[in-house]
Amino acid sequence: MAGPSDATESDKRMTTVGIFGAGVSGILMGMRLRQAGFDDFVLYEKLPDVGGTWLRNTYPGLHCDIPSHLYSYSFEPNPDWSLTYAGQREIQAYLRRCAEKYDLIGKIRFGTTVDVARYDEEAGEWELELADGGTERHRVLVSATGGLTEPALPRIDGLATFAGPSWHAGSWRHDVSLEGKRVAVVGSAASAVQVVPEVAKVAAEVFVFSRTPNWVTPRNNTPYSDDERDRLRDPQQWRRLWRRQYRESMLWYGAFRRRPEAIAELRETCLANLHKAISDPELIAALTPDFDPGCNRILVSDDYYPALARPHVHLVPHGVTALSETAVVAADGSQTPVDIVIFCTGYRLGGRADGRPAVEVIGRDGLTLRQAFGRQPEAYRGVAVPGFPNYFTICGVNGTVAYGPVFLSAELETEFIAGWIGRITSEPLRSVEVRADVAHSWSEAIQSELSTMSWTGNCPNFYRDRSGRIVSFFPGTIGRMRRELRAVGDEDFILTPGRVGR
Repeated sequence: MAGPSDATESDKRMTTVGIFGAGVSGILMGMRLRQAGFDDFVLYEKLPDVGGTWLRNTYPGLHCDIPSHLYSYSFEPNPDWSLTYAGQREIQAYLRRCAEKYDLIGKIRFGTTVDVARYDEEAGEWELELADGGTERHRVLVSATGGLTEPALPRIDGLATFAGPSWHAGSWRHDVSLEGKRVAVVGSAASAVQVVPEVAKVAAEVFVFSRTPNWVTPRNNTPYSDDERDRLRDPQQWRRLWRRQYRESMLWYGAFRRRPEAIAELRETCLANLHKAISDPELIAALTPDFDPGCNRILVSDDYYPALARPHVHLVPHGVTALSETAVVAADGSQTPVDIVIFCTGYRLGGRADGRPAVEVIGRDGLTLRQAFGRQPEAYRGVAVPGFPNYFTICGVNGTVAYGPVFLSAELETEFIAGWIGRITSEPLRSVEVRADVAHSWSEAIQSELSTMSWTGNCPNFYRDRSGRIVSFFPGTIGRMRRELRAVGDEDFILTPGRVGR
């Protein structure tokens, strides 16, 4: 992927590709470019190391909810995972090793925040404004920041009134001891089912405020023995395990497709998990959802229900409306005195505490990405947005398969993006931009399909936008995504010929 032979000296000094983020997808984009023999790129990362969410989040109990051998780059297997579902530190260390192996560390500008990316149509380049006042220019931008990164606190009264320590699980206070304290955990979703068992080990009393119960399937998180890890060094053995775990994940896909047999099997598995740990009929009723498995995120835990069965752990089956100076006020009006409040209330769609995106992206004619998505969130196959030339996203709107790890979707999309980067830098091609009619037609087609799937059911989830459109997922399998991406032709894009020079 060499650049044009007649490029100016100024162009040669300009780094061709800028990548936002050094998490799972950003590292993968760098790996793809290295594999293609392309060296002219830089990654911008505001954190001090690689890993993204696996560096930022450090709350106790944090593990992946996809088997470790699936939660990996398919071309960089790790036979040394210690557990069926690895923990945060082990996953971050794996990502770091991959970045080191592909010589990416020197390509990453750590501690660097990009505030604004503005397309200069006359120059055919993107100009970046950095938080430190500097500027950079690139021909191509790739966004790998993810959508849900900023911890979201609930909109309740008294957040500043509470006298004790309080924090969001995504910003864990390791300097505060929970030992002997009365601790409130607000929320009962993905982070809560991991946090509650750990808090219950040390706190004097734990109060779990659960507005909506969720389906929880067992994790069965067993350690790999030395012999098993040795066997998995054989690529055929590793691939056999990978395929088995992938086939097992298809049960979830069946539930998302509202297949009765898949829903019934998941329901039975989750209820058996519940009844195995808890015998109190009232508590069982409070923990049993009134919607089908697959309507919202299916949770994975071995120890959440056993923790709730402990005598010093109390389920409060209501949301929280306020905090007083010393207590949590539930929706039923009850007040529970506590010393510490921990919010497990999800993440804000955006990139900053005020809801702004991680980077303010401004495309042709001054159109911002926020404005474009405010009209109607649409991205062609999760990777390209009309009005934003030479700009790509990894696992953007409707760009992720729902039943498997982000690694699977990201591998296909980074391969696709790397192909376009190769053409932009080796052909007399000034810019590439997806056609608005193509993006809209594709989006409408998959929305029609998504409207029949589980996420449109009567349950709260963050997969829908305000109009009810499912914006998180691609409705098909990873195999279908692969076939469709490889069939995309030039006719779906506006290709503007010409050399870029200043």
